[in-house]
Amino acid sequence: MENLTWEGIEFRRTGGRHGTGEIGAAMAPVSGFVLHTPDEPILYIAGDTIWCPEVEDALTKYQPQVTVVNAGAAQFVTGDPITMSDTDVAQVCYHASETTIIAVHMEAINHCLLSRDDLQAFLDGEDISQRVHIQADGERRNFS
Repeated sequence: MENLTWEGIEFRRTGGRHGTGEIGAAMAPVSGFVLHTPDEPILYIAGDTIWCPEVEDALTKYQPQVTVVNAGAAQFVTGDPITMSDTDVAQVCYHASETTIIAVHMEAINHCLLSRDDLQAFLDGEDISQRVHIQADGERRNFS
């Protein structure tokens, strides 16, 4: 099912890519979700994906005000990251200038190699850190 409305909330399934090459092909399909209700900002939860055409398409199509990305640059012993790296997060910034980006999924799992501090330093160097909130463990944010 690609679309669902429940209790007045519209859910739209989006795709993504859980890595590149052989590893990306072997990983399960990615599901991201866009949530929308008339009284709240549009929320895009990208899921376990890297920057790819599917993410770019979702940002273009739905124009979310808030985008949550798994930004730990998780990877196996070999191969490229299977979740967003610092440069992937930057691509979200560059492509969707009107969205607030929430970076999660860092320092929680041992194969997430991108730390919060490293992401912050990269974003500062690119002069885009004001666009990305790096979520602390247990932190809550309200966008209503």
